Amino acid sequence: MSFQYTRMLEIAKLIKEYDGVKVVFGGYHPTLEYKEISESPDLKYIDFIMRGEGEGTFRELVKAFPDQKYDGVLGLSYKEDGVMKHNPPRPLLELSEIRLPDRGARLLKKGFYGFCHTVDVVETSRGCTQGCKFCSIDRMYGRSFRTYDIERVIADIADAKKHGAQNIFFVDDNITLNTKRMKRLCEAIIEAGLDDIYYQTQASTSGIAKSKEVIDLMAKAGFDGVFLGIENALPRNIEFFGKTGMATDSETAVKYLHEHNIIVSGGIISGNPDDTREDILRNYELARKLKLDVPIFYIMTPYPKTELRKELIDMGVVTNKDNFTTYDGIYANVKTNHMSTDELQYLIWKMNINYYNLSWYRSNNIIRRYPKWYLKRTLELIPKYTKRRLQLLLRLKTERDFYEEDMKSGMLCKGGV
Repeated sequence: MSFQYTRMLEIAKLIKEYDGVKVVFGGYHPTLEYKEISESPDLKYIDFIMRGEGEGTFRELVKAFPDQKYDGVLGLSYKEDGVMKHNPPRPLLELSEIRLPDRGARLLKKGFYGFCHTVDVVETSRGCTQGCKFCSIDRMYGRSFRTYDIERVIADIADAKKHGAQNIFFVDDNITLNTKRMKRLCEAIIEAGLDDIYYQTQASTSGIAKSKEVIDLMAKAGFDGVFLGIENALPRNIEFFGKTGMATDSETAVKYLHEHNIIVSGGIISGNPDDTREDILRNYELARKLKLDVPIFYIMTPYPKTELRKELIDMGVVTNKDNFTTYDGIYANVKTNHMSTDELQYLIWKMNINYYNLSWYRSNNIIRRYPKWYLKRTLELIPKYTKRRLQLLLRLKTERDFYEEDMKSGMLCKGGV
C-alpha cells in the first residue's frame, strides 16, 4: 500500500547490503506508480516491479531468473543497465488456475489474532464494479468482478482451519456484490460443518441491506463481524465520491446485522472540499444514530492515480502531495474550503475520543461477544487514560498536548482522554 512504501524501501536498503540479493516490489502502490518509481533515486534498491496480480508474474520471474531473460514476463518491469524496462501488462488471471496457498510453508506461524481467536485470511472473489472515485481497485483489476468456485473457497477455509485458524477474514473487495452467491457461500459453509469457526468480512451497505435472508444465513454460518462502507452522512458528498445512484441503505444494513449481535465496523469519510465543522459532525451523529460498534472516521485521502486525487489537487485542497507515509486514511493530507489540515485532524481526533462513552458501553456487541477479551483490553488501557484524566484535572497537560502525542505515536484513531 502507499503508506507502506517508505518502510519497504528501508527494508530494501538493508537487503541490498548483501551482494547478489535481488529485490522485487509489488502491490497496489508499485502497480500504480511504477513509472515514477523507475525514474526516482529509489531504483538503485529495486530490481523488479510486479504490476497487477503477482501469482503468474512471480512464478515466471523465478523461472526466467537463471538465464536472466525477462523480456517475455508479462506484468514485469525489470532493470537492465541501470534502466527499468517495462514489459506489456499481464491480462487478468483466471481464478480457477490459482492454487490454494501453502500454509505449511509459512515461517511465521503464531501471533495473528482476531479478538481472542487465531486468524487467517481467505479470498472468495477479486475486484469491484462500482468505481468509487477515491478507490484504486479499478486501476489494479479494471472494473471487474471475478469469483472462485464455492468448492475451492470451502477447501481454502478447511485448510486454514486445519492449520489452526479459529477465525477467518474474507479479504474480498466487495463480497456482497452478488448476494445470491453470498447465500450459496453461507449455505456451503454450514453444509461443510465449518460453521464452528468465526468469520468477518467487508461489504457495501447496499449489498447487506438487499437481503435479510442472506444476513440470517451469515449469522448461522458464523459471521460475527462486518465492516461497512457507510462513507458519509451528506448526499452531496456521496455524489462527490462517484456513488450517484447507489443506495446507502446504512440503517437497514446495520439493523439486519445488529439483530444477530454481529459487530459492525463502519467507515465514514470526512474532509471533503466543502465540508464545514458542522458537516463533519453530521458524520459523528450518523455513527451515533446507527450505534456502530466500531466507527472508523476516515479522512479523505488523495491516493495515487485515483480520479479523486486529480480533482482535489486541481481544487487546491491537497496539503501533502508526495509524502505517502501518511496516506493511511487516518492522517489528514487535505484541507477543506473551511478548515485547515490541522483543524480537520484535531476534530476527527476529538470525534474518536467522544464516541466511546457510556451509551457505547451499553449497546456495543464487542462486549456481548468477547467479554473476556474486552475486559483484558480495558484493563490494559485504564492506566493510560486515568493518567491523562489526572493530568487534565491538575492542569499539567491540555487536550492539545494529548493530541500532539497521538499524532506522533500514530494512535489517532484510538483517541481517548
